[in-house]
Amino acid sequence: MVITKLYIRNFRNIKEAELTFDNRLNIFIGKNAQGKTNLMEAVSVCLGGSFRHVKYSQYIPVTDNKAEVFIRLCFREDNNTSRENIVEYTISNNKPLIKYNGLNVNDAAQLYGVLKYVVFVPEHLNLIKGAPELRRGYLDDVAVMQTQTHQKKLSNYNRGLKQRNNILAFAGKNIPADELSAQLAPWNDILAGEGINVTYGRLKYFEFLQEYAAEMYSRLTEGAESLKMEYYSSVFKTDSIDFSDVNGLFKKYVAEMENNLESEMKLHYTMAGIHRDDVNFFINGMPARDFASQGQVRSAALSLKLSEAEMIRRRNHTCPVIILDDILSELDHVRRNFVINNIDNSQVFITCCNMDDLSALKGGKSWRTENGSFTEV
Repeated sequence: MVITKLYIRNFRNIKEAELTFDNRLNIFIGKNAQGKTNLMEAVSVCLGGSFRHVKYSQYIPVTDNKAEVFIRLCFREDNNTSRENIVEYTISNNKPLIKYNGLNVNDAAQLYGVLKYVVFVPEHLNLIKGAPELRRGYLDDVAVMQTQTHQKKLSNYNRGLKQRNNILAFAGKNIPADELSAQLAPWNDILAGEGINVTYGRLKYFEFLQEYAAEMYSRLTEGAESLKMEYYSSVFKTDSIDFSDVNGLFKKYVAEMENNLESEMKLHYTMAGIHRDDVNFFINGMPARDFASQGQVRSAALSLKLSEAEMIRRRNHTCPVIILDDILSELDHVRRNFVINNIDNSQVFITCCNMDDLSALKGGKSWRTENGSFTEV
């Protein structure tokens, strides 16, 4: 898809703005807190929900909490370049109203997955060096984007995990192990069944991300560095899992939980399962978590996001919009040149603070951003 036009009124610090975009590259330059990210957020709001994951009431300007927020986003689909589609997002009297081609939409989240986009924000750097739950959550988000069934399986697992942990927490020290084991048995079965499903969903898309991220990282660094990703399963201890033998996997999963019972009675929580899995990144064979520079971490996170975009292109036969917020800082000139000139087959939006970062720019449109206003340069 290609976003053609955007009109904004009373969104955060943007009083009013109207922009017509380039089909390939659009860059917004300005100091911090001037409105660049707010503009990108306004785009994401119309594509299925804010990437900041905040309440819609926070879109309203702090200087006028009674103002009506209005965003109109116009876009064309890849297979129909003549028809312009319109998303309109309004907050009036503290209530949101969303329209898609004139028809009311109950929730902006309903548009998520219909209108495809990929976003990078600085918080995504934590995918490489941050807590494991961030990486698990990212893989689950990618899987849900492809199929809502994954969300159902994950929710079933989390409900079962909560019940199992409650039993472990309140069982008390004097309950015999065999009695506790009997209480946990039905929840072991639920966690094993749903855990296998979630693992399958994660690895189904992880394999593509693993391969393509390595390719993108190599292109970013002109072959000077390599990126490798490994999925760690706390139950199966490998990412080479034969899902054709579901019964064997189920028995192994249950056995792992039963083998941990003695330790779990002391710790009062479930030690193994998809909630304890992780993804490890290696740059030039070294653990990125321990040895990667800021530029390498940013490059790895960007490679992951570009892989996500490529997955959408191949699986959904559409070109997603790519939003890159503050991506150029801490990148050398080779990597900056790749970002602004060599991301193919998608419309790209980039925010940056320094005009010098764009010295290699070969096309597209640019705007200078100041106090919520945008001036094309």
